[in-house]
Amino acid sequence: LVQLPPELLCHVLVFLDAYDLVRVRKICKVLKEIVDNSEILQYTIDLSYFQMIPVGSSETDVPPATRRKRLRLHDDAWQRVEYKLKFTLPSSMLGQIYAFGGGIYGSAEENCIRFARLPAASDSCDLYQWSHPVDITTLVDVTFCAAQDLLIVVARPPDLQNHVYDVHLRSLTTNDTHPHAAQPFLKALDKDNIGRQILGSMDRVKVQIIGDYISILCRDVLGNTGSFLDCLQLWDWKSEKGYQFVHLFDCGISDCSFITEDKFLVFVASGTMEIYSIADKSKPPQCTAILSLPSLMDGFSYTDIFTNDNPTPGSMFPYSQKSYQQPSCSFHPTTDDQLIAILVAITPGVNAGVSFFCRFVALRSSILELEGLFARTYGQSSLNGARLPWSMWGPQHAAWFQVRQSEYWQPSHHGFRTVEFVNENPYHSSNEPHQLLCIRDFNPHIAWNYSAVDNSGCRGQIVRGEVDRTVSCPFKEPLGSALTYREVLSEGLFDVAEMLMDDSRILLVKVSHNLHRFPLADNELL
Repeated sequence: LVQLPPELLCHVLVFLDAYDLVRVRKICKVLKEIVDNSEILQYTIDLSYFQMIPVGSSETDVPPATRRKRLRLHDDAWQRVEYKLKFTLPSSMLGQIYAFGGGIYGSAEENCIRFARLPAASDSCDLYQWSHPVDITTLVDVTFCAAQDLLIVVARPPDLQNHVYDVHLRSLTTNDTHPHAAQPFLKALDKDNIGRQILGSMDRVKVQIIGDYISILCRDVLGNTGSFLDCLQLWDWKSEKGYQFVHLFDCGISDCSFITEDKFLVFVASGTMEIYSIADKSKPPQCTAILSLPSLMDGFSYTDIFTNDNPTPGSMFPYSQKSYQQPSCSFHPTTDDQLIAILVAITPGVNAGVSFFCRFVALRSSILELEGLFARTYGQSSLNGARLPWSMWGPQHAAWFQVRQSEYWQPSHHGFRTVEFVNENPYHSSNEPHQLLCIRDFNPHIAWNYSAVDNSGCRGQIVRGEVDRTVSCPFKEPLGSALTYREVLSEGLFDVAEMLMDDSRILLVKVSHNLHRFPLADNELL
């Protein structure tokens, strides 16, 4: 093999993934030099190292050396918390119903849904805005997937006798019925599908887009038996007779979140996390594992458990190539593995003190591996059966963070990064910015190699994970802090009420009710 010309060898090696390329380097000096001196092979390794995938209309036309440089600038900008472009959106885009993903922010207010596409650093165009009409009096929720040009609008129908919600399938660009939709709208909580009449709903709805599937979680729905229940419904929106199911919960769930196209998590308010799998599409989803959260001291109880989801991440907005040029190269987190962020509220007994707010993060790959551990330990799962105790999985796979009373407890996360704000001075003047942005990167490759790379000019520190055996109130067992991460604080101060995040942008909802775009705009630095 090594007798072949280097150009031919490089052509053969380009079909290998990053892990195989690293192994090839160890075979002999000839192969090592070929891998090390090839920009395209090094680009493959860099993408795997940063756990990114390239996105762009002309990605293949950009030389590999340029792509490598942009990729490293992408990560460097996050390390330095540096931004290139900053925009202010009008206050009319601060509605109660909003979504953000794929560089697009959408907000529903005043009988229309307003959208803004935030340009990348390589764009020459200004902020692009558009809107679609909507009946705000019947609107319940909105989400979208830019990659599929799909806009989901959930609204109450005129007649509630047969079903509770209409789930409209529209084009994000034109507001017409989506060309790939099997039907213009879906009927949620249809009595013919769920087998009972629904008398009312609290409109506690969460909509998710998962590839060809759309799911809607409806909490606190009043059935004709007089009891409240929670309902999860899913459709294959591209196929009229495709897979769909309805799953009813009477155990008081707090949240449901898909982590792959065929697996989702259900969070029960009593303190458990259940994994469901759609293995056989002729049957409803099956519970494959039940995981317990840390046990609590007497008098304390879990009151809310949910994931902090951004809208389903998509590629750049599929706008007209003639009028609005896509960036030549941008990067999105890989779908192979990502971070799962879970928020927890704990309430003490009557007159026992203030509530506790915590959050913990874990890698999706670690959560999925627990299905096998549960099966080996207990066999087939049962909703009333065994639960994998926290001590068997939590301290080894999760990192916990307690939220101070003065801090916003819902960080945003995307890929392997989280962003939140911390108060520099709790006794600040209300007229002065007082919050620092804190960005944590849990990419294990960066954590493992932090000391081996040049971090000059980068702020922040590496926080090593360890299995902590300390027990603190209100928990009865150690929480653990197993994940290593890179933590960076911003130099500037901000007034922030809320924040949203995608692959290269952070949206800050300011106390003054203005939206600012921060940072990174494809992370090309000035």
